[in-house]
Amino acid sequence: MIELRAPSVVWHREWLDFLGRYGTDGHIPGAYAFGVDLHRLADPQVFQDWVQRLLAAEAGVGMPDGWVPASSRWVVRDGEIVGVTSLRHELNDHLLKVEGGHIGYAVAPDARGQGVAGQALRLTLAEAARMGINPVLVTCAEDNTASARVIERAGGVLEDVRDGTRRHWITLPDVPIGYAARPLSQRPLLGRLVTLALASAAEVEAMHAAGVAGSTDPRRCLPEWAAGFPRQDDLDGTVVGGVPEGTPGREWGTRLVIRRSDNLVVGTLGFYGPPDPADPHGHVELGFGLVESARGQGLITDALRLAAPAAQASGATVTAHTAYDNVPSRKALLRAGFRVTGERNEAGEIRLVRPRG
Repeated sequence: MIELRAPSVVWHREWLDFLGRYGTDGHIPGAYAFGVDLHRLADPQVFQDWVQRLLAAEAGVGMPDGWVPASSRWVVRDGEIVGVTSLRHELNDHLLKVEGGHIGYAVAPDARGQGVAGQALRLTLAEAARMGINPVLVTCAEDNTASARVIERAGGVLEDVRDGTRRHWITLPDVPIGYAARPLSQRPLLGRLVTLALASAAEVEAMHAAGVAGSTDPRRCLPEWAAGFPRQDDLDGTVVGGVPEGTPGREWGTRLVIRRSDNLVVGTLGFYGPPDPADPHGHVELGFGLVESARGQGLITDALRLAAPAAQASGATVTAHTAYDNVPSRKALLRAGFRVTGERNEAGEIRLVRPRG
């Protein structure tokens, strides 16, 4: 029987046995080493410190620059460690465009060809579903045909091969409402297609200085803006000066929707303030919009799947309104887990809510 176990100091001997069977030169694909030569882990204190760093990384604490939070797991069979997996909670540009993806894994040579990798990958995908990571990017070397077969059997669809790396996407069934997303913070939210970054004071000032862009004078757009940005709705959702950076509660402000394929700002998404402490259900309203040229690319669905779960993990009940005849907006909300309530606001827009738990 294969199971995934969180790192623990009680597995010191089993880890050293695995390391010896793996025959590593101090590096194991899929294992977060944090610059530690894995052979030094024979020292109990070094091992304890390393385990603590792995557990902290799962909460996003103490991460080196350029690293993302990740859940490290040891693949255990009959009380023996036979492999490792790492589930990265989000993708930075390197993991998305170069190599790494969401999941890394490795199996000891004496356990290969026995279905261990496939079972470990399926268990890690189940954890990804519980965290709301969907779809999942899994990569392997172009010449690693065995790993490619494992990924394809798990549902991986090859997108392309880049610099010797095969990039597969695995689309999971609809993830359950109430999964273990990380609470909303002031750091960017990284998705498959977009990055959601809080607009800085300088960016907001530039937006308002440009006015409604593109439609009147494309030269007033900054190089990192898509033509047509900002729209009037983008300006309405921001205030020059606003909330100073680092101020508690700023995480509920307006975020720039940055398309990751070209790093252009194509719209905004934000909450109309933090939840009211007097509201036992913590309702917050979510608004969003894109320039016309960026619509129909799945960007808003990706953005909603980032922002709404994080808000829920912060204790909010997330609502949104859209015009009844705005079919693309309604479909994006439904794909992101929202449900139509049957209510309408004063403007006649239908109300949707994303259930909690």
